[in-house]
Amino acid sequence: MRIPFGFKNVGGRIAADMEQAAVVKMIYDLYLGGRSLGGIADELRVQGICSPSGNQIWMRAAIDKVLVNSKYVPIIIPDDTYWQTQVERGRRSNIGDEGRKAARYSSQNVLSGLLVCGDCGRTYRRIARPNGEVVWRCADRVEKGKMASCRNPHTVSDEEIKRLICDELGMEQFDDAVVKASLASICVGEDGVEIQLQHPQNLPTLTV
Repeated sequence: MRIPFGFKNVGGRIAADMEQAAVVKMIYDLYLGGRSLGGIADELRVQGICSPSGNQIWMRAAIDKVLVNSKYVPIIIPDDTYWQTQVERGRRSNIGDEGRKAARYSSQNVLSGLLVCGDCGRTYRRIARPNGEVVWRCADRVEKGKMASCRNPHTVSDEEIKRLICDELGMEQFDDAVVKASLASICVGEDGVEIQLQHPQNLPTLTV
């Protein structure tokens, strides 16, 4: 198995390579600071930093591969920084990497706008992890990281939230139309997930 850029083998154990780890941190900082993939490549070339393959010029694909690698968390990159980067990547995918125009977060997913944070009241964002897993996370924490006022750390699995909804509505399979017509909100709090129907009634709290 090839060791990812930023790590090294120390006596059979994978550990952070301090020199390469500093480059990884720089890439994340530059990206969240507004640099495009091409701009980051130029900066790395100017500083004489070689790519993972040893080339003097970094390809954009190599930089993007660093930006999506969840193995850096939390050894090299903080969890909040990683999630902020994934949201920024999603935003730029809608407007182009150069980011010449502003764009609001949007999603066609039926659950978007329904999941609400029980701590700060903001909605949850749908995020696809590099391994293909889809999760939901409070927008305040995604956007602001450690600066967020929200204290709700819960990340909810898309698969789990759909299972809970199916159990609540008595569905064998998740149905977008039924969910849209039936649910008023889904509150994600410290005690679990509380599903509210369009017609208020006393509902049990379902723990994730």
